[in-house]
Amino acid sequence: MPVNALATRALLSCRQAVMASQSASVPGFPFTTVIPVSITPRGQIIALLNENAQHTRNVMIDPRISMLMHDDIEENWQAATRLSVLGYLRPLQMSGAELEITRHSFYLLHPELKDFDQTLDFHFWVLEPVRFRLISGIERVNWIDAVKPDLFELMPQQREALNEILAKYSQQSYVIQACRYGMQIFEQGRVRFLALKEPVEYMSELIEQMNAGQFDDPALTE
Repeated sequence: MPVNALATRALLSCRQAVMASQSASVPGFPFTTVIPVSITPRGQIIALLNENAQHTRNVMIDPRISMLMHDDIEENWQAATRLSVLGYLRPLQMSGAELEITRHSFYLLHPELKDFDQTLDFHFWVLEPVRFRLISGIERVNWIDAVKPDLFELMPQQREALNEILAKYSQQSYVIQACRYGMQIFEQGRVRFLALKEPVEYMSELIEQMNAGQFDDPALTE
């Protein structure tokens, strides 16, 4: 599988990332925590942080962080494909319709946090990547300068069509994002990546492959 496809799968398989920031309380040491993350329709990594949390105070002083994106359903992290992202975490500067689309996508993945950015002291932050480290098994280790998720813009009727297809296999799942390599779906509180047998160029081709059952996920095909 191409490096970009593996990296995209890692991004879309994670909703809780491990983040290491520069400790403000104990200078010179990293401070790790777990944060809720999502991928925007533009392919950006965003996080929802409480303004009073220690890790938020850290990045307000020094925005340099490392974030580990891992498979949400994989029990053996050492065997799973995972992606470390080095970069700068900054407040999300977005408004209007674009912000509402981003919020909607995030809360589809995190329904338990719905509207925290409006009702509590939480705010969205965006990661500006500098470099990526992809690990996929023992023999596949790569430094990557950029990852291009190649996300499709999901129109309401397309989302509905994909959810109807998913309903044939599981009544508890729905689609979050779709790309040329497959779909990010949410099922019973967890996220998984539903990989296509072959990459596609257009949204219509993805729907055709899904209708034909041309995807690789034993959990849905058993």
